[in-house]
Amino acid sequence: MYNKDFYYKDSTMCGIIAPRGVGKTLLLTALAHEELTDALNNGYENFRIYHNGFLKKGWWVKQFGGDYLVEFGLQDIIETVQSENSTMSNGLVLIDEIASVQDNRYGAMGYGNILFSHWVVMIRKIGLTIMWAGQNEEVERRLKMQCDLVGYPVVARADKGKKAGITFVYQNGTYSYEGNRRKFLFNDLNKFWNAYDTSRIIKSQQINKRDINMMEEGNLQEEIFNQIYDHLENKTNKRMNIMEIKKLTGVDWNIKKLDNYIRYFGNSVKGNKGMFTFNQLYD
Repeated sequence: MYNKDFYYKDSTMCGIIAPRGVGKTLLLTALAHEELTDALNNGYENFRIYHNGFLKKGWWVKQFGGDYLVEFGLQDIIETVQSENSTMSNGLVLIDEIASVQDNRYGAMGYGNILFSHWVVMIRKIGLTIMWAGQNEEVERRLKMQCDLVGYPVVARADKGKKAGITFVYQNGTYSYEGNRRKFLFNDLNKFWNAYDTSRIIKSQQINKRDINMMEEGNLQEEIFNQIYDHLENKTNKRMNIMEIKKLTGVDWNIKKLDNYIRYFGNSVKGNKGMFTFNQLYD
């Protein structure tokens, strides 16, 4: 629902994918600077840049005369999903090196991916747009499917980080290189060189029993998703009913719980109770 207090009327998730050294972090920083500038110029003083630790506070305070940065970590994501209440709202969420959500003590146990997906669904309803950067081989499948836009940057080595081009592709609910495209050229990027620090490491938090229980649930959800995806991948008919899914996965959930989870990535077939179509996973 529209909220006049939010800068973003329609929240978006945008991924930037490229190999190392192409300027992903530099572009994230430049885009964040552009968004914060525009938000403040339009009177949204409560607009914030939420980041996973790579932006340098001092540089931003000097530029904008105030502290508009909020650092967050995986523990904050956990608490948001558990409580169903976010301390974030009305701003831009930046995640550099998206694998950092996966490559930690949570992600190593299969928890990071599924939890992050649930978190994305939640925060997009409270005026937050998400931008992340990563290498193609490290980007998890479920995350890719949730993107509205994907940017593919290129850089001429001779420019030495001063210029970068990027092609944004409108995904329209799918993750493929087809779709509407727009190309942009960013100049004078050297002015952002001191705005971030890619060497910073976000420390993991201690894990408790409740977290472990959620991890186990996340592992099972991940397994159910993958079983359905693999089962239908080579089939023409991408439909399954809830009982077929229950038999395929062997999950001991009740029908209501399984139905609620399937709705995260499957579309319910109108007029056919318990039937889902998964065509959108393969487009």
